[in-house]
Amino acid sequence: MTETGQGRERAFDAIILIVTDLLMLESAFLITYWFRFYSGLWLVPLGIPPLSVYLPVSALILMVFFGIFYWSGMYTLRGGRTLVDDLLGLFKGVVLASLLVLALVFFLKVLAFSRSFFGLFFLATFCFLTLGRILARAFLRSVLHRGRTGIRTLLVGTSPMRGRLLHLVRELPGLSIRPVGWLSTPDDATNNSAGGDVGPTSVLDASGRQKPCIEAAEVPLLGEVSEVRSVVLEHHIDLVVLTVPFEQLPLVQKIAGELSNLNVDLQFVPDLMALHTSRMRLKDIGGIPFISVREEALSGVDRIVKRTFDLVASGLGLILLLPLLIVLGLLVKLSSTGPMFYRQTRMGRDGREFEMIKFRTMRTDAEQKSGPVWTTETDPRVTPVGGILRRYSLDELPQLWNVLRGDMSLVGPRPERRVFVEEFSRTMPRYFERHRVQSGLTGWAQVHGLRGNTSIEDRTLYDLHYVENWSLGLDIRILLMTIHHVMRGENAY
Repeated sequence: MTETGQGRERAFDAIILIVTDLLMLESAFLITYWFRFYSGLWLVPLGIPPLSVYLPVSALILMVFFGIFYWSGMYTLRGGRTLVDDLLGLFKGVVLASLLVLALVFFLKVLAFSRSFFGLFFLATFCFLTLGRILARAFLRSVLHRGRTGIRTLLVGTSPMRGRLLHLVRELPGLSIRPVGWLSTPDDATNNSAGGDVGPTSVLDASGRQKPCIEAAEVPLLGEVSEVRSVVLEHHIDLVVLTVPFEQLPLVQKIAGELSNLNVDLQFVPDLMALHTSRMRLKDIGGIPFISVREEALSGVDRIVKRTFDLVASGLGLILLLPLLIVLGLLVKLSSTGPMFYRQTRMGRDGREFEMIKFRTMRTDAEQKSGPVWTTETDPRVTPVGGILRRYSLDELPQLWNVLRGDMSLVGPRPERRVFVEEFSRTMPRYFERHRVQSGLTGWAQVHGLRGNTSIEDRTLYDLHYVENWSLGLDIRILLMTIHHVMRGENAY
């Protein structure tokens, strides 16, 4: 496919998304107009206003929504957006656009519009836009993208981030990034001839054993970095990703020059672990670019916002789930001997210990002979009812009380026992940085499938990413993703 052809396809993808959003917005507007004034379910004491009065407002609404969605990057699939990304983007866009439209209508004061109409309309927009985005993605995937493999990606270099990127692509099929191959650099060849490893082919699991991370045959070697231009043209590459260590940074400028007149994206994935961080952020201060390597985990106001959200959500959760909690507690009590709840000391923020509460899912003598050990997939210590509770994470629900008390947060790194924290801190110097924030009932690592007997190293990286990139929006996103992963029951044992 030529560069022009690739550009036309990307533009057509954006057109499909834009047209779908506008059609869904106008449909929501017209259906709301009918429902409010013609359905007979609402009183219309002042008479039915003509549709011609409302239509100009719909045009204004379409422009506002389009502007906000365009500004927030809702019309590009080049970044590997998943459906969850789209839905969260739609929600934030609808909230912001609704406030802006209400402000415009209030300040213009040209005509008196029904406030109930706008209330109903803004409730309907998210539902209509969600349906439209699902249909548009399905259409692009099954009709227009049939035979296409997503964003054709070329990797350059063999820093540890290459293996993690490939692992991410494999674990998140919703991403549209599709690695085609990789190019070696002169330093890669030197390291390889000296017996060095060309990439992270294994990681540590929870018990300290090595386990495969990525098969080398998954991504073929297409040549050397000096051939980047010809490889991009020959394999119709959309995205070049540099996974080189910091000492090879001059390659970034060299490759950018090689690709300067080609219609291909170029991105650099730095080895952040080498800098003992999980985030780099570009700031502009007085026209001077600053790269922030490390910042405070949560500021004072962030802590207030997060704690307020935890209090409201955990309180409502305990009230709404109280009947279910009673039923589950009775099932635990009646199915095996022992207490209904299991209390265990865990380590939370700043190394402070607290008593975490769960429904008991094992025999009361589970660790009497073995001592502190990880649960395995076919662990004989788990009771029949406990197995079901663990399968769907229902045993964790009593921790809402821990959240309400302030021992935990709804979202954060999962707490561990002191013996494991000390063990992992010896082998991973940055492990204890997870404790810069409150431990959570669910976390960024868990919604990426890193539960149970999975890599502690990978879990730590995801936890550190959360610590250094916290936002209320990220917490809400993780909670929504948790529902999906709980239903799948992956690594839940």
